[in-house]
Amino acid sequence: MATKKKKKQISINEKTIRLLSSAVLAIILWLFINGNSNDIVPQDINAIPVTFTNMETLQEKHLVLEDNRNYYVNLRVQGTDRSLQEINTNEITAEVDMKDIDKKGEYNPEIVIKGLSNSVILKEVNPSTLHLVVDNVIESEKNVEVITQGKPGNDNAVISATSTEKVQVTGAEDRIAAIDKIAVTANVNGLTEDTSRMLEVTPYDKDGNIVSGVECEPDVVRVNIEVGKTKTVNITPPATTGDPQSGYKVTSVTVDPTQKMVGAKQEVLDTIQNIQIDPVDVSGANKAVTKEVTLKLPDGASFLDNGNKATVTVNIEPIIEKSFTISSIETRNVGQGLTAAKVKDSSVVVKLSGTATELNKLTADNIKAFVDLNGLGKGDQEVAIQISLPSDQIKSTTPARTTVTIE
Repeated sequence: MATKKKKKQISINEKTIRLLSSAVLAIILWLFINGNSNDIVPQDINAIPVTFTNMETLQEKHLVLEDNRNYYVNLRVQGTDRSLQEINTNEITAEVDMKDIDKKGEYNPEIVIKGLSNSVILKEVNPSTLHLVVDNVIESEKNVEVITQGKPGNDNAVISATSTEKVQVTGAEDRIAAIDKIAVTANVNGLTEDTSRMLEVTPYDKDGNIVSGVECEPDVVRVNIEVGKTKTVNITPPATTGDPQSGYKVTSVTVDPTQKMVGAKQEVLDTIQNIQIDPVDVSGANKAVTKEVTLKLPDGASFLDNGNKATVTVNIEPIIEKSFTISSIETRNVGQGLTAAKVKDSSVVVKLSGTATELNKLTADNIKAFVDLNGLGKGDQEVAIQISLPSDQIKSTTPARTTVTIE
């Protein structure tokens, strides 16, 4: 009986010891876990989008951000494991306040971080500021240029692709200034009849790149496309009006280009034989006159290559004098049965006036001096010496007359 009681007492003691050991281990484990959770550790939070507040104040001041792209920041924070685990990145905001910006210029506003709990320490914001360029908002009205792509069917060509609508473009002043044209692109491949389409407009710079960050109103316009036939037509150089400065003269009139590709319905195209240009005034000029002119066509016809412009050049040179010695004098129109037995003078000096271009083309060999003996009888006859050049070029002839003996 005593032995059973002793065994029961030992069993109770062992159980107590085990319970106490478990409790101690639990306390140690709790202390270990909770002791680590209070350690301060770092954590990175990346790609938080930046939002701009009070943007309406910019609009009220007719200002706009020149670069309308999205901005992001990276954060470094510190806290306990528990506090870091409780971070909800959807609640974190990175804000830039625009209310104090009141004119065009460059700014570096601070990025303010919100949405972190007080148990988390914000150690670093990268970047901490934004470099912003603010520009004036302006509006500009633009015509619409139609760009065609493809080849119409049935040997037709696009003779007209136009839009009568104008587009109001709004945006930063520098971006508006960069716009070279507002254009739409029309695919005309296989087109066999006139058509009308609604097409989206696009702003381009002078290099053909799209200008972003501007608004076009309307952004879709109606385009009318006509197809017809084509032919190449010569451009006639124009006449001149007025007189150049005294001592100068017009030597030539040229036009560039000399031909244009014209498109129209066949019945209109048949009426176009050449392209006329209004006369060019050269009054008082002492050097070349160059003028850009607008070429005109009948209604229903249009130019298909590089627009409706041409350049007219009127060359004007000073008038100079130059003398030539003609080594012989011809006799012409001697009467029947008569002969010109003798010409007193064997040579003649002729002084000519003209431009250097004109006179440099001449030599003594291609200038003829002659006397006209038509109607003259036998004997010594005094006659005028004539030169085979236009009279307005001949300044003087020495001698002016000679004696011819007719037998």
